[in-house]
Amino acid sequence: MDSARAAGSGADSHQRGARRRRAPRGHDLLRARQDGHVRPSRSRFGRAGSKGTAMRLLAMETRSRALACQVALAVALAAGAEQSSALAQSGRCELTWVEAIEQALEANQALVAARQSLDAQHKDVAIARSKMLPAIGVGSQAQISEGPTFSSTIGLIPERTINAAATLSWTLYDHADIDALGSQKHLYESQRQSYEVNRLNTTASAAQSYLNLLLQQALVLVQELNLDLTGESLEVTSAQEAAGAVPYREVLRWESQRFADRQSIATQQGDLLASRFALNQVRNRPAEEVCTLEEVTVDEHGFLFSSEAVTDAIADESKAAIARDYLVELGLAQSPTLRGLDAQIRAEWRQMKSTRRWMIPSFTGGAGGAAFLLTAGEGADQQPAGNIFWRMGLQLDWSILDGGYYIASMNQAKAQFGSLQWQRDFKASALEQDIRGTAAKAMASFAVIALAEQRVQTAKKNYQLVNEAYLDGAAMFLELIDSQQSLLAASIAARQALYQFLSDLVTLEQSMAYYPFFEPHSDARVRELEATLRQ
Repeated sequence: MDSARAAGSGADSHQRGARRRRAPRGHDLLRARQDGHVRPSRSRFGRAGSKGTAMRLLAMETRSRALACQVALAVALAAGAEQSSALAQSGRCELTWVEAIEQALEANQALVAARQSLDAQHKDVAIARSKMLPAIGVGSQAQISEGPTFSSTIGLIPERTINAAATLSWTLYDHADIDALGSQKHLYESQRQSYEVNRLNTTASAAQSYLNLLLQQALVLVQELNLDLTGESLEVTSAQEAAGAVPYREVLRWESQRFADRQSIATQQGDLLASRFALNQVRNRPAEEVCTLEEVTVDEHGFLFSSEAVTDAIADESKAAIARDYLVELGLAQSPTLRGLDAQIRAEWRQMKSTRRWMIPSFTGGAGGAAFLLTAGEGADQQPAGNIFWRMGLQLDWSILDGGYYIASMNQAKAQFGSLQWQRDFKASALEQDIRGTAAKAMASFAVIALAEQRVQTAKKNYQLVNEAYLDGAAMFLELIDSQQSLLAASIAARQALYQFLSDLVTLEQSMAYYPFFEPHSDARVRELEATLRQ
């Protein structure tokens, strides 16, 4: 095997060989010829039994292999044979699309950091609440002075003393603290919705990386099958050149084309490795880890496009508009961005409410006790050790004049509240446009899949006809290579069409904040849309 192809999976070659053995007619014909059941016919190479007859047999066998290769290509495109380049080997993991996404949500480093940050932000609620709960303090003091001193709370203090004290304070009512706690709860909800946005983005990143790796595997397989076609044509041309039917330059042309095909495979292998590294990075796995990827199909993961009733209906633009309306309604209800802004608006409303109540007084209660553990020196006889003092009190704070601070704060809160409302309206409008745009793009890319498959079938038939003519000497090299390149381009476009649709669908689901594979009632949503489209 060529060095460029050796970079691919050995299992790919094994499966391609298996598919060739299952080819419906090409290999049966070849086997019959090898068993002597097909009598060679006349050809431009000579009569039966001559050297030309042998060359004719070789050409026919090569033609059979070329046709079998085409069958293999069709089977690969129809059955998702791109998976074969990552077949399970010793030590390889097996991975599904949903498993890859779940691993990313669990272990992605950026998301883990966001989760830790959210936990830290939740403590702000506890900090705001702590200002409304009782505060208890204890302390002890040893003192030496020139003479007795006096305290307004415990009276005479002897020259040398050791005392202990305990205090209790409790804010009984402070509207600023109450509103600050309510506002902080809403701010935390906004921060939690921001974390949900990070989860949505990580989900989309993992899903897109998985799809891109599947696409690169599919393109490697298509390039390898194209190299097989070139090899078959080179073998036929070499036989023709040996028989004197074509000049040697024809052989050189095919050899040059084979090197070009190997270059394409080498380039595609590099893209495949880069895609694998990207998926592993999102999953926080070793970069070189190789896993067998499960195929992603429209039937299983196509959401509303998995319903034939929906896809048939949206072919009509008026029905497609109804489907987009449905998706917009679902997306606006699900959006964590809008929920986060709603929480910010509620938080700002509490802040604005607080600034309007600036003239309401606050009340703080307090109590305390102190005891002399040791007294000595002058004044000790008047304040012996063991004396205990206690106090209780209620404090009222009432701001009468603040230099206009509260009025300015109230006006500022009003302006910020209005700004957030405008931001919310703008985000809702932008989100609606985004959902409609991505939905229209997904609908268009879904329609492209069928067209791309038809292109493959047409290119395949054209290649078969030109190849037949080339083997019979009725077509030139450039005609055959042109038909082969057309088939290659069509095969690549077919794979790209499928994965482009799946990628567009993930983008749509991301904008809607709705991933069906995580939603228990996604099928009910599809049935609901079907009923809506039937009305």
